[in-house]
Amino acid sequence: MRVTSNLIYNQSALSMAKANERYLKVQEKIAQNTEIVRPSDDPNGAGQLLRYEADSKLMKQYENNMTLATNSLKYESVALQSMNTTLDSINVLMVQSQNGAYSQDDYDTMAEEMENLLHSMADLMNSQDSNGKYIFAGTNAGSPAFIKNVDGRYQYDGDEAQRNAQIGDNITIATNDSGKKIFEDTWTRNNFTAVTSAGSATLSSRVADQDAYDAFLKKNYSAVNPALNNFQLVTESPGAGQFEISDSSGVIATGNYQPGEPFTFNGMEFTLTGAAGSTVDFSFDVPTRDNVLNQVQSAIDALRNPSLSSGQREEAILDAFTSIKNTQANMSTASSSVGARLNTIDNRTDYGASKEIFNKEAQENIGGLNVYKATTELKLSESALEASQLLFQRLSSLSLFNSL
Repeated sequence: MRVTSNLIYNQSALSMAKANERYLKVQEKIAQNTEIVRPSDDPNGAGQLLRYEADSKLMKQYENNMTLATNSLKYESVALQSMNTTLDSINVLMVQSQNGAYSQDDYDTMAEEMENLLHSMADLMNSQDSNGKYIFAGTNAGSPAFIKNVDGRYQYDGDEAQRNAQIGDNITIATNDSGKKIFEDTWTRNNFTAVTSAGSATLSSRVADQDAYDAFLKKNYSAVNPALNNFQLVTESPGAGQFEISDSSGVIATGNYQPGEPFTFNGMEFTLTGAAGSTVDFSFDVPTRDNVLNQVQSAIDALRNPSLSSGQREEAILDAFTSIKNTQANMSTASSSVGARLNTIDNRTDYGASKEIFNKEAQENIGGLNVYKATTELKLSESALEASQLLFQRLSSLSLFNSL
């Protein structure tokens, strides 16, 4: 092989270019603080770094979702606590209203105070979170959950769905609760209807023991066969001063009674004034659900109505009592669920923080820069570059004419 000046020149230039490239690569690693600047530096390591980076970005998105979910759930928790306090205050006023010594002016004053609390309750039921979304409106969170119709009754205007946030690869969590389930679908007070179908006795009836009546209704009520919900009370057989109660299967109870004195059957109280020999037909009222706001409003209206008897006013108050009790039970269940979801988010937050640390450590182990090694390599590459440059300078100046 013939060694020419041109070959020597080219080889020297190539050596200098390679030394310069090596020097720049080391500088780039130091500048970016990583051993892997491009995939060709370590194809396997680069792939692992990309996977860890993608996982870290996903964990960051989960973290953002958890922050938004936490804010929404905390808003709901505060709203539920405030509403529970408001309902307690309404309960206190209703208990006070059952004092027979009050005048109509007193009832009007209590009704006004109850109505102010009712408006506060309605406002809380339309609470919004930090993003302006209505908490209890389901997924229809852009408009109020409850609206007041022209007839003065409140109606749920959202849906029954829940908004969800993904906080893990296979974990989603509800960030709100539907107001329909908590407030709108609250069971009202169970009652019954009784009428005299034969005889001349005057009848008065009411639910005297709500718990006993509720248990009896729960055991015997049929939504499929209405005939099973009908009963008959007869005071004629076997004689005056005695009664028997029958259903579709026959006689189910007998007992003694005194005309004009109340007697009870499974929480139902009957008072028959007049001669024996009357027949009373009574049946379960169909269990219904209603918004607690409507039930409380009915109690307020009853307090303001001077034409109602104390018994009628008491019935309206008892209806509101039951609705508040059932609503607070629903709210308690919702609060427990909110607390459980917040605990889940806390656990996932701790897990996410730990995983983020692990990802960073793994990325550092795979592509982290050994500063001491890189500095040494930089010095060596710099020296090699300087030597190549000096050699190139000397070779490029060589010429046959220099010897002539």
